[in-house]
Amino acid sequence: MAEINTPEHGKKHASKTIARSLRVDMTPMVDLGFLLITFFVFTAVVNKPTAMKFILPAEGDPTHVPVTKTLTVLLDQTDAVCYEGFLHDNPRIHTVNMTAGGNELRDIITAKQKALGAARISPDSLIVVIKPGENSNYRQLVAVLDEMMICDVKRHALGNMEPGDRNLLNGKP
Repeated sequence: MAEINTPEHGKKHASKTIARSLRVDMTPMVDLGFLLITFFVFTAVVNKPTAMKFILPAEGDPTHVPVTKTLTVLLDQTDAVCYEGFLHDNPRIHTVNMTAGGNELRDIITAKQKALGAARISPDSLIVVIKPGENSNYRQLVAVLDEMMICDVKRHALGNMEPGDRNLLNGKP
């Protein structure tokens, strides 16, 4: 640690001041410095911000999708309405409460993936179309996109509401 070196002389003079040299051992301080640097570098590397990748479709003709591989999610103020296939084919309709924080949407997506697997169709070929309504908010959209990541849905897209979708949300046939 720190030590004081005093010169050893045979005679001591009372009138002269003895010059003492002070030597401080810096090893513990250097060790502490390297530990702090290591800690801050490690925490900076671990806490990298991540963002969700979102790819927009290319311009051109729309891609035709089979009815069996499609699930549409309509977002409203508090609820979401899901239907399989296309609206003009009288699909099976599911209502999901988005404010409860449950796993209703996840259950619907996994059931659809299992149904595709049972029909010998790859569950990765499921396409989910998300259509936010006029009364929906950003939190609901992010919650649905999170469900896409959790359920490992490789293909999902944002779409615009059609008049039939609006009628379905408003309770009209």
